[in-house]
Amino acid sequence: MIKKDFDVFIAYHGSYDKNGTKSICDRLYDYLKQNGIRPFYFPRSDKDTYKANIIEVLRSKTFILVSNENIHVTQNNEIDVAHHYELATEIDAFYALTQAGTDVHVLDSKVLVCGDYMDKRKKGQEAELHGLFANRTHFFMNNEDEEQSFAEVLKWIKERLNLRKDSNVWQTSQTSTEVKQIFVKRSSMSQQIDLPNILAHSKNIRAMGISNSELTSKMDPEALQFAIDRGATVEMLFLDPDSLYTAAREKEEGLRDGRIRNITLNNIDTAIDFKLRLPENQRDNYKMYKYSKVPRMNVILLDSYAILQYYANSEAGMRNPCFLIEKQEVSPLYDFCEESYLKIKNVSTEIEV
Repeated sequence: MIKKDFDVFIAYHGSYDKNGTKSICDRLYDYLKQNGIRPFYFPRSDKDTYKANIIEVLRSKTFILVSNENIHVTQNNEIDVAHHYELATEIDAFYALTQAGTDVHVLDSKVLVCGDYMDKRKKGQEAELHGLFANRTHFFMNNEDEEQSFAEVLKWIKERLNLRKDSNVWQTSQTSTEVKQIFVKRSSMSQQIDLPNILAHSKNIRAMGISNSELTSKMDPEALQFAIDRGATVEMLFLDPDSLYTAAREKEEGLRDGRIRNITLNNIDTAIDFKLRLPENQRDNYKMYKYSKVPRMNVILLDSYAILQYYANSEAGMRNPCFLIEKQEVSPLYDFCEESYLKIKNVSTEIEV
């Protein structure tokens, strides 16, 4: 087994380009070294052949790509290998580690976005650069807060290193850092999170709620189609519109009879219409179920995220607080959401089309 000699591999673009990220990486390298981190960074690490970099990727515990708006990308916003062959190879090498049953995880990688990326590109596109970075929040740095951004990178590296030291950290600490954002209501979440973009790059998409509007009437069908074309599976658990629990929820929210029932039926119809438009060989990747239980939570499970919302008494779901949970290597909150989902799925009935 290759010894992990470096705490972090710093990847960049534009060695000879004044618009690249080398100068930022120079300063990041110095900052991390001064704070006790062992980074590998090609311009400072005394390597005289590029091929040695691949070995150093394998010898690193974490990986960070420092990128700005000048990185070359394809029409799909993926790294353009023609312009960044060495960089793409480094990223591929670390990604291969995460898929090879080693102790390296995709959560050991991040992107530090610099400059005017936010103005020239849409937030979330940094995750499209490579599958290694998909479905996660990343670091964003303006020129005015460079040191603060470096401090956040340092904190993240230390957290990942501590998890490697003790994979059973949950056994000794009943706390979690998985909650990344809290929104006072669902509409606030919808305004600040690009859910269609995250969903489009997810492989395992699951939702449980009453009417599942976020994945039906409110969801861009092209995002769903894009995900399924890339091999994704989609499951949705609806509260049975004809169950006594639907009628009870209508009464609890002070709605007229049939209001929630009709919304749910319409959303199920939307889902059925979408499924019928899929090619025959993709339809098994898109499934709907109905359950007859008291609705406790609305949850959307993606590869690395859970969006959680509880149903408060007499308050419509859209007005309840909403939590964005990012899956970690040790992830008790995400696991709780997944277990809750599976319990309801096990007593659900598939909606046949």
